Amino acid sequence: MIIPLMTAEIFGIEILGRLLGVILTAGGIADAAAPWAVGRLRDVTGSYNSACFALVGVALLGALAVLALPNRRRVA
Repeated sequence: MIIPLMTAEIFGIEILGRLLGVILTAGGIADAAAPWAVGRLRDVTGSYNSACFALVGVALLGALAVLALPNRRRVA
């Protein structure tokens, strides 16, 4: 429930539907692909270490993306 609220707060409600379509679709694809990718890395390397490092890397990229978001909208 926090995703629509934060998206509306940052970008406004004018483009909320379009943004949520992109955000939720990308999230659904990531939710489906991540377990497969972790399993594949485990099969290839024989250990979960590389999968954990990959997930940490993706989390750090997400943190950088959050830092790049524009400041909150100011209400006049």
